[in-house]
Amino acid sequence: MEDRSAETFAEWLKQHPGVEIISRDRSKDDQRGATDGAPTTQQVIDRWHVLKNMREAVERFLRHSQEPEAARGATTPRQKRTSGERARSQGSRDYRLALYQQVQELYQQGGTILGIARQLHLGHRRVRTFVRSSSFPEWGKPARTKSAIDPYRPYLQERWQQGCHATGQLWQELQARGFSGSRMMVYRWVQRQNDTQTDPVAPLQIPPTLRLAPRPLSWLFLRNPEHLEKQDKQILSHICQAQQADVVYGLAQQFMTMVKERNAKVLEAWLRDCQKSGIGDLVTFAQGLEKERSALYAALTLPYSNGPVEGKINKLKSIKRSMYGRSGFPLLRQKVLKAA
Repeated sequence: MEDRSAETFAEWLKQHPGVEIISRDRSKDDQRGATDGAPTTQQVIDRWHVLKNMREAVERFLRHSQEPEAARGATTPRQKRTSGERARSQGSRDYRLALYQQVQELYQQGGTILGIARQLHLGHRRVRTFVRSSSFPEWGKPARTKSAIDPYRPYLQERWQQGCHATGQLWQELQARGFSGSRMMVYRWVQRQNDTQTDPVAPLQIPPTLRLAPRPLSWLFLRNPEHLEKQDKQILSHICQAQQADVVYGLAQQFMTMVKERNAKVLEAWLRDCQKSGIGDLVTFAQGLEKERSALYAALTLPYSNGPVEGKINKLKSIKRSMYGRSGFPLLRQKVLKAA
């Protein structure tokens, strides 16, 4: 296929009738393409991807629960960003953090600002900022600007209280009243209302000596407790003293067991427990799975997965990295054939 869009995928399926099973990740384009191109085909969510999404939900909970109290208590009028925007923002921060750590290391080894700038191909002003900062300089939040949705907030709030929570319907009603903004603006407003209905995440009281970043900490929530080191068990015991953390840990362990044992009988109860937990990150995750219930049920009852394909993709990426991205497609093709 020329690209990964839903339209291209749907057209390919129409040209290749007879497909009975489609194993996919949770991409909206893949889901829409499969539904439009082969509506009678059984879709199966890849188990690795759904476990990955579970870990990401736990990481978001831990990240929110470890935010400074002032940041949690502050009310911001900015609209909620999409998951893609948050991922890109986090990727940019991780890249800047890696540069900051590299600059600090080179400077402590005796490097000069100009020398480090030449070595890392950075501007000398940026290097100077990193060198003079005792801690990683975070980006400041952009100032609040006027939005096209502002004049319609009272109407949206009134319709929300009347029970209208559908993004599409609210957007159409606003358009009839002269709203010129996009559907995404209304979607973000709806997401913000959903967030305010869940209980706030209580701060986790973790001793400084045991504190970990949210990403490695999220793995402890999903791993088999029998395989954890003594220190990891100690960290978990401190974290799970908080009621919400204990609930997240229990639901995460149930989900891991359900997927590993392919036990679809407890799926409905697990989704219900997540949505009743009042923990925003789990509620959002469960609501997303609810929309793909058929594909998730198939993942727990059928043997199909993306495993072989993901393995080939990983092999291809490893070959590309071994050439430092400096080869064209003909050479890459020869390398792949040679490695086959």
